[in-house]
Amino acid sequence: MHTRVGSADSHLIGYRADVDGLRAIAVISVIAFHLSRSWLPGGYLGVDIFFVLSGYLITLILWREALKGQFSILRFYERRIRRIMPALLLLLFSTTMAAIVLLLPADLIGYGKSMLATLGFVANVYFWRDTDYFSRAAEAKPLLHVWSLGVEEQFYIIFPLLIAAFARFWPRATFPAIALLTLVSLAANCLALKIGGASPAFFLLPTRAWELGAGAMIALLPASLIPRGTVARLLGAIGAIAVLIGIVSPLPTYGSVPVALPVVIGAMFLIAAGQVVQPPVNRLVATPPLAFVGLISYSLYLWHWPFIVFSQYYLVRDLNLGEMMIAVAGMTACAIVSWRYVERPFRSRAMPARTVCLAAGVGAGVLAMIASALIWSNGLPGRMGGEAAAINAAVGTNYRCPVPNYLRMGQSRACVLNLASRNPSDANVVLLGNSHAQMYAPVWESIFVERGLPGLLVPANGCLPTVSVNISRECIDVAVANLIELGKLSNVKTVILGLTWAHAENGLVDANGKTVDNGDDAELVRGLDDLIGRLLGFGKKVVLIGPIAYPGWDLPSELSRDLAFGWPLEKPTYLSAEEFQQQYGAAIQHFEARRDIGFARPDTVLCDASRCDYVLDGRSIFADASHIAQAELFRFRSIFTEALATQR
Repeated sequence: MHTRVGSADSHLIGYRADVDGLRAIAVISVIAFHLSRSWLPGGYLGVDIFFVLSGYLITLILWREALKGQFSILRFYERRIRRIMPALLLLLFSTTMAAIVLLLPADLIGYGKSMLATLGFVANVYFWRDTDYFSRAAEAKPLLHVWSLGVEEQFYIIFPLLIAAFARFWPRATFPAIALLTLVSLAANCLALKIGGASPAFFLLPTRAWELGAGAMIALLPASLIPRGTVARLLGAIGAIAVLIGIVSPLPTYGSVPVALPVVIGAMFLIAAGQVVQPPVNRLVATPPLAFVGLISYSLYLWHWPFIVFSQYYLVRDLNLGEMMIAVAGMTACAIVSWRYVERPFRSRAMPARTVCLAAGVGAGVLAMIASALIWSNGLPGRMGGEAAAINAAVGTNYRCPVPNYLRMGQSRACVLNLASRNPSDANVVLLGNSHAQMYAPVWESIFVERGLPGLLVPANGCLPTVSVNISRECIDVAVANLIELGKLSNVKTVILGLTWAHAENGLVDANGKTVDNGDDAELVRGLDDLIGRLLGFGKKVVLIGPIAYPGWDLPSELSRDLAFGWPLEKPTYLSAEEFQQQYGAAIQHFEARRDIGFARPDTVLCDASRCDYVLDGRSIFADASHIAQAELFRFRSIFTEALATQR
């Protein structure tokens, strides 16, 4: 059976409407999640379904070609270029025009960098270091969604050669070998989650390849294992239920088990169930409306996120229902046009490969030059008012440990701070805590350099550093592991504690996982006292970084856009000193009274007698909703130096 779209590879595999239907479910799920996370909390797992489908379809094509002795790496990449590049380049030209009109300088610089990464198919690597996919800041990144293309294209650099080699020399070993590699990738994902690497586990190929491998395994199933009859109907039903549960109400994560696992298994079952005869569930998925959405799913996936991002970026708020409907209509219209007049013609074998490759090369080259110009020009700041540009400059500039500075420490990882030997046992001082410790790392490192102190940042991976109470039972395990490793570092004389004090507002749990009342921060204070006591017991000196007032909304991004687009300024740019004292006054007084620790109070930098400012000297102190911008860290140096010098 021939595919109805006349694609470049349709002569190799038969058309399966249920596969297009599954594509439709995947893309609709992703769009619904991006419009409102409350609609489909697991909708983002639609990308995982895409990975399984992609692994299945590409492997099926490659395997059949290889067995016939018709495999050609050049022809394979020609098909990839036909499939990916024309629609992608059309999108990039369109989003670039919108970005130049709408994005403020810092965001336009980021856009230029992300476009270069997209053209090099390393967008997943770029966004791993730049963005938390689930953060509010991610909602201002028009090309965030193309991280998935990076994963796929990196996978296809090696995978075709691997399949060709197995088909020629070890055909019977192909399925078990791919299954083993899939399990290795899944194990890498679990390990990354275990050591606090949720972001690399999400974005990077080694921890994502298992999903593509899962689809490849279905394509390589021996004929004797392909489900038929009752087994196929049962697998189809189970697969549909697993996918439905995953996208509607994803199961909570248990330790290091990927949340995508049920959805991936469900997609595998659905694909496998329809390989011979279509069971009822597969026929339902293959209905014409879903199949059509599946046909345009690639273009629809490309267009949906920029429509949402640019709309919300300009309005500086979430879309209401009417605006969502307009956005859906717009992205669907663009997707249909892209599919009909770009995807189909370029994928057709009637269009010469030379024409396709030349157009793709020229288009990519022009876009790369434009992206470089946007970066080189510092985001064309002349387009915007000076006040908006100054505040926007802080967007996303909080410190993150550079990848080369990471090193393994116990079952977790640490970050080098003036540690030339890269050996944790040589450190004299440790900065311990979550991102609210890490954000101060550059100013602490400058102090370490000045004093000749080898240092180390030991992250608490989104948790508190306390071991008797924490925000979850899993976080207590992280904190205990970090404390054990600290106890082994005999050269460490000083431990600096940093944390997100407001974490505790959402409730704490004790070592048994039981929720405890943290009224007036009493349990948090007791937890910190307990941790300090343990560190003092190790013979360490302790410096505690106190709480700060922070906006709780993405101030540099939203405030700069309000100013640039003329919207009224409705959110406060400060917290009253009275409210700050009500929130943290008792805890501050408690630790000020302790004579056995150094206590650094960053609130004294931001607060006066009446209020705590989020904006000083026309610049945002914050890089996002709560983290200090690197350019503003100089303000805290004197109080940190004093706290380090006055350890009791």
